[in-house]
Amino acid sequence: MSPQSQGRVAAPAPRSLREHMKPTCHSRSHRSPTLVRKHRARAIGVGVTMLAAVIGPATARAQGGPPINVVVAEAQMRELPATATLVGSVDAVRRSRVGAEVSGVVLDMPVRQGDAVVAGQLLCRLDDELIALQLDEARARLGALKAVLEELEAGTRPEVVAKLAAKVAEAEAWRQRWTYELERVRRLYSDKEAGSQREVYDAEAELAAAVQLKAAAEADYQEAKNGPRKEQIAGAAYEVAEQEAVVKRLEREVRKTQIRAPFDGFVVRRAVEVGEWVASGDEVAEVADLSTVLVRVYVPEFALPYCTEGAETGVRVDALQRAYVGRIKHRIPLADATARTFPVEIELANVDQQLAAGMFARATVPSGPNTATVAVPRDAVIDRQGTSYVALVIPGENGLMAMPTPVTTGADIGGWVAIRSGNVPPGTQVVIRGNERVMFPTPVALVDQIGRPVEQGSEGSRDAGSKGARESGS
Repeated sequence: MSPQSQGRVAAPAPRSLREHMKPTCHSRSHRSPTLVRKHRARAIGVGVTMLAAVIGPATARAQGGPPINVVVAEAQMRELPATATLVGSVDAVRRSRVGAEVSGVVLDMPVRQGDAVVAGQLLCRLDDELIALQLDEARARLGALKAVLEELEAGTRPEVVAKLAAKVAEAEAWRQRWTYELERVRRLYSDKEAGSQREVYDAEAELAAAVQLKAAAEADYQEAKNGPRKEQIAGAAYEVAEQEAVVKRLEREVRKTQIRAPFDGFVVRRAVEVGEWVASGDEVAEVADLSTVLVRVYVPEFALPYCTEGAETGVRVDALQRAYVGRIKHRIPLADATARTFPVEIELANVDQQLAAGMFARATVPSGPNTATVAVPRDAVIDRQGTSYVALVIPGENGLMAMPTPVTTGADIGGWVAIRSGNVPPGTQVVIRGNERVMFPTPVALVDQIGRPVEQGSEGSRDAGSKGARESGS
């Protein structure tokens, strides 16, 4: 499969050939269909004759070798949009300036610029000793609070309840004693046998104190028997939850001392070195995802309506001498106020990781409505040294020849590439398989997709070409 190419402007055909080809390039609005077909047939015949004359002695020398098997298809008139070639730059589909979420001293920086990384791979490690000590302290505090909560939830110990019950019994005994004593001193005082008013007052006071002590003992006993209040238990539970949050925060800070790649990509910037102090929020490295790339070009305002999201677009990267087929990913409706151009981003697959951010690119974007134009299957276009070529099949002295011809390409849609240079007449047979071996005028033999010989102009050759064209568009 040959990639779609956007070549440089082709060298002009001989003047006589251009003159005979003019009718195929003009508008047909003022010509009858019969006259157009006559001119087209005449142009094809003259074009083939002139190409045979141009190759001259080189063709004769090439015919000495054995013919190579090729699959061909016919150039056709197709409804394809007008295009404009714009320059732009390749950029990563996403970038991340990875920062530190905690402060600390850099202990390790295991990656360098250009290293490929996967999501979760360690980029930088900070000193975590202080945070680890704080975490140990917080965990100990959490353990103490949990113990208090468990004690409250368990209620009062049976031994404590029994002790307080004994206190109640003791207080009751003292109450009874002073009740008896008060009755005794009152009898003595009333009979005038012994005792005094003071002794009566003392006994009454002691009895009152004994009654209050019993009431206090009974309250303590009842409190112990009922256990802690539910509000007290809830307060202890909230303290535990608060401390658990502190522990989780410190555990997170310990984890964040290891700064990891957010996605697969390449390290394109290393911002710190071992031994440097990094504050929270400081950048440590930049990672770029180049699994797919975006080519940004600036489209004139007249072409913007035709640059729809998802539209196929040809892109050529001069540094790689390669052409790609991408799709418009983003169409940004905010113009540069000076140039009146709009940013458009084209997404390209970067399977072999050859495309790099910052590379110069040329994109052929739709710029007008569909018009009838000569087109060839995408596989017919090959790229050599920055120029696009199509191998035309022409008659030679001893059989068919494949003639590599420089072309200027246009829209690349549905597997068909528009030829804008005007040197490929409609109906011309072009090589779509085996053209990578056609470096100069070369003898060829026509075969179908599975290698069976076919005759020029036969149904087999046309069917093979149609099938190849469909496959190139799939």
